[in-house]
Amino acid sequence: MAFTGCKGKGGVYVSGQATIDGKPLDYATLEFLPAERGSKIGGDTVQTDAQGNFTIEPDKRKKGLEPGTYAVRVSKWVDKKTGKPPDPPEMFEQLKAANMLKNVVPYRYMDPNADAPIKVEIKAGKNEGVKIEVQGK
Repeated sequence: MAFTGCKGKGGVYVSGQATIDGKPLDYATLEFLPAERGSKIGGDTVQTDAQGNFTIEPDKRKKGLEPGTYAVRVSKWVDKKTGKPPDPPEMFEQLKAANMLKNVVPYRYMDPNADAPIKVEIKAGKNEGVKIEVQGK
């Protein structure tokens, strides 16, 4: 049976949890990019919740994630003084540009010039229980 109508139709469902040193990675940004440069399988970005959980739902307004292998870039930006995520979240870009935020995830997990240390395989249909595991040191 062929899967018709999936490609470019909003992607597939993906849910899971991100952790750092085995503990939930709250309010982190996960960027799913094709693992192979030049691949046209789509991509997506999601933020984790307070327990490190995330969900990417198909959305017909964008390409989304398609079956394939993805590199996952991870970052968590917090206020340099308080150690908390930006509040309100809408101020993120301005605070980052003003050098008032720091990333608390090791740089290797978001370095755009290196192979991402985390790769996940996304399959057609529902992808539940996806684990994104970061080592803090």
